[in-house]
Amino acid sequence: MPPSGEITLVTGRQRVGIHQALAGRTLTVWANHRSVHFLLDGHPVTTVPSRLRPEDLAYLTMRYGARPAGPEPAPAALPRARSGTAILAAGEPVEVDRQVHRDGIVRLASGRYQVGFALASRTITLRLDGHLMHAIADDALTGTWPCPVPADRLGQIEGPRTATSPLPPPPLPAGAFRAQRKVHASGRFMINGQSIELGPRHAGKLVTVVIEDTHYQSLHGEDELAVRPRKNREPITRLYVKGVGTQQDRQRSPDDEPSRNS
Repeated sequence: MPPSGEITLVTGRQRVGIHQALAGRTLTVWANHRSVHFLLDGHPVTTVPSRLRPEDLAYLTMRYGARPAGPEPAPAALPRARSGTAILAAGEPVEVDRQVHRDGIVRLASGRYQVGFALASRTITLRLDGHLMHAIADDALTGTWPCPVPADRLGQIEGPRTATSPLPPPPLPAGAFRAQRKVHASGRFMINGQSIELGPRHAGKLVTVVIEDTHYQSLHGEDELAVRPRKNREPITRLYVKGVGTQQDRQRSPDDEPSRNS
C-alpha cells in the first residue's frame, strides 16, 4: 500500500482508495468481473465493484503474476447498471464499511454522522435499509438510527454490498453469557432448575437466554420476551439444547419437557 492509501489495479481502468493508515502494509487482491476484495492477513478490508474486463484480468496475470483465486472471501459487490448505480431489489438492505474518525463521525453519501467516540479510528459496518441505519462492530450491534439515505439512493453510495447475514445482537453486558432453550408446550422452559414462563403462544420457539448475575433476559431473534430475576447462582453447565436447527443436531421433540438439571 503506497503512502497515498490508493491502489491502482489497471491504469485508466480501476483505482481504489482504501486508507492511509494501511500504508506500507501488503494487501491481497481478489478480483473478478463483479467484485474486487482487498484482504489484510487473510481478513477482508473492503469490497468495491469491479470495473475490470476479462482482458484486464489477463493483463494482471501476465504483468503481476496474478494466480487463480479460491472462493470469494466476502459477499459480492452489488451488480451495477450502465449508469454505475447499484441494482437493488425492493427492500433489500445493504452493508458498507466505513472508517470512524477521531471525533466519532463516519462519512456516508456526502454527509457526516455521529456513531460514537468509542468506535473512533475503527472500521465498522453500516447496515442500511432505507428506514434504519445500524452500526456493527466485532459482530455486535452497537447502535441504530434513522437511515440518512433514502431507499432509492442506496445504490448510489460508495462500496455497497448485499447484507447476507442476520443483524447481530447487541454486545453482552460485562460478565454475561448466553444459553439456548426450547419453549415447552406449556409455555415454559427450565434453566438451572428455575422455570421461566413465557406463555403458550411461544411454545416450540427456540429462545436465547442472556444470563447475568441477577436476572435472565429471554430473546427470540431481536424481540425481548421476558426479564426474570435469577434465583439460583450456581454455575450453568448446559448452554445449548439438542434438536433440529439447534447447536447440537440431534432430534428432540418440541413437546419434550426440559430437564430439571439444566
